[in-house]
Amino acid sequence: MIGRLILVTGGSGSGKSAWAERTLLARARGRAVYLAAMENDGSPEAAARVARHRAMRAEHGREAGLEFLTIERPVDVGGAAVRPGDCVLLEDLGNLLANESWPPPGAPPPAGVGAERAEEHIFSGIRALLERAELLVVVSCDVFAGGTEYGPGTMDYIRTLASLHRRLAALACQTVEVVCGIPIAGTAGGD
Repeated sequence: MIGRLILVTGGSGSGKSAWAERTLLARARGRAVYLAAMENDGSPEAAARVARHRAMRAEHGREAGLEFLTIERPVDVGGAAVRPGDCVLLEDLGNLLANESWPPPGAPPPAGVGAERAEEHIFSGIRALLERAELLVVVSCDVFAGGTEYGPGTMDYIRTLASLHRRLAALACQTVEVVCGIPIAGTAGGD
């Protein structure tokens, strides 16, 4: 593995995406690649979220004198057109897991159906990205402090996302939780 990994987590609206974008742009020497994992369902909510993230990327790019190359990749991130030396931001792990676990009706499952198979496919895809990228920043939402009465499918999803967080943290040179826009650095896993 040649690339370095930073895992960024935080609650919804915590500022994790903005922190991740600025951090990546400050370290980028090659292309700055944004892997967008959100499956745009065409709803007004999804369109608004995509527009907000695009505007934020453009603003942060202008501030850094760089521009993100956006690649929409709702599944199979390991197959993304990432070149050696790229700095890559994957946004976000929770969306990617949902897309890989429950593909839309009529779409072939990328790694089989279910969170366990999705976890292995995602983890191997991230390792493949690290073989090419100089830096990979993975953004993920903290969904672990919510209610306690979820159905079995939702609990499988939460457990699988937690497992991915643990596995990525073990590979990461840095883990960061963003709370109210403030980064709280964790311990480094690996280099």
